Amino acid sequence: MGKRTANWYSIVRYRSDDLAGETINIGIILHTFDENEKSVVKFQLLNEHSPKVRAITNDQIDLKVYKSYKDNLEFYLEESVKNLFGEVGEVKVASTLQKEYLDKLHDYYMHEKIFLTRPKFSLTNDLDIFFESLFKSYVGEKYLLSDHKEVSTKKYMKNILREKSLLNKKVKSDYVITPIENLDNIKVNVDFCFKNGVWNYMQGVPNASGPSRNTEWFAKTKFMFENIGDDTLVHLLYRSSDIRTNMDFKSMVKYLSNMDDRIIELDIENSRNLNHLINKIENDAHDLDELQIS
Repeated sequence: MGKRTANWYSIVRYRSDDLAGETINIGIILHTFDENEKSVVKFQLLNEHSPKVRAITNDQIDLKVYKSYKDNLEFYLEESVKNLFGEVGEVKVASTLQKEYLDKLHDYYMHEKIFLTRPKFSLTNDLDIFFESLFKSYVGEKYLLSDHKEVSTKKYMKNILREKSLLNKKVKSDYVITPIENLDNIKVNVDFCFKNGVWNYMQGVPNASGPSRNTEWFAKTKFMFENIGDDTLVHLLYRSSDIRTNMDFKSMVKYLSNMDDRIIELDIENSRNLNHLINKIENDAHDLDELQIS
């Protein structure tokens, strides 16, 4: 039996109308960390098109309100793991390196339309399977995301790597690097990495919306690219269908890929290019055990 991982989880709930008292479960957040200062935050929230959400909203305004709350929470969850103190812009709720991370999130969102239940503690041999079982139990099996267009680029790529049995064997996810020598407190979270003689970082373009979110993602990604080692390649992962109608994001992807010859655009909806990358990992990448990273 493998090592059991300690974790905490909360159910995410949404109250559409305080007077009507209608409240539904819309997602799960799971948090874990270890003594090596490595933390994982897994989450999944229903999007505004879900029948479950539409059932308690009256019109398009209600749906936009839901989407706004959901997007803000998702953005904080995505970005808080990249900062030692849990700072995202001007918002500072909790560090993912504290076991009270979900408790503090619970307190912060207590009086919002989207809020968390008090976190519960658990032990599991497989975080992914446990997370899926939680979602099925508390949100509903039929609401599990199946259409890849409703899944972030990072999550979509993660599913592919898992299907190919490359994740945690040849590819490490959520790898934390210190891009500036002698500044160990400056850390950047890399979505995926592997090594085939040189380091290869894979960074996904998020499904962000709004100028403030785009600007923050762009600034952090540009900072990482400006400080990568000479022997490092970066694969900028995106889906053409996600950015086709967003000219700002399309321009940012083009700008980043033009910064350096070592930065490579990769449309993961282009099966030929994606298969080329997967084959390279399968045939050339070192096993993680050889690299002594976990």
